[in-house]
Amino acid sequence: MVEHLSIRQIKKELRDLYDELDLYLKKKKINYYKTQPQGTDYNKIMVSSSHSSFDRFAHYVIKDEELDIKIVSLLESINAYEEIIIKRIKSIALANEGYAKVITLREDEKYAREHKGKPRPWNLIGEAAGYDEKQCRRIWQDYLNS
Repeated sequence: MVEHLSIRQIKKELRDLYDELDLYLKKKKINYYKTQPQGTDYNKIMVSSSHSSFDRFAHYVIKDEELDIKIVSLLESINAYEEIIIKRIKSIALANEGYAKVITLREDEKYAREHKGKPRPWNLIGEAAGYDEKQCRRIWQDYLNS
């Protein structure tokens, strides 16, 4: 499934993963703060003969083990996506300088942000790279299929 994603789509996936990672890190931080010692409220202290107590720190450790597993899996996914981007950029650069220019112009996120998420049009890419519009489309399709 990842093979058919463009670099721009992979970067979007990365942003989503970073947002999810941030959420889980904040949850972990909240759980940590819940376990920190607080001031003693003598009005709430009652003598109990059951000798059972709720260990907040042990509960935090158990709960955070689940969060840690999710955080580690998110970090592994992020690393895998970043490796894919690096490999694709290297392969583009090694293949052909003109092809690399077509692909980088099509993947330009700055241009897409400035134009409501739409990528650079083929005619502008062709002019900048020195290729025909049809040839630019073919280069792009070859890139997506590789």
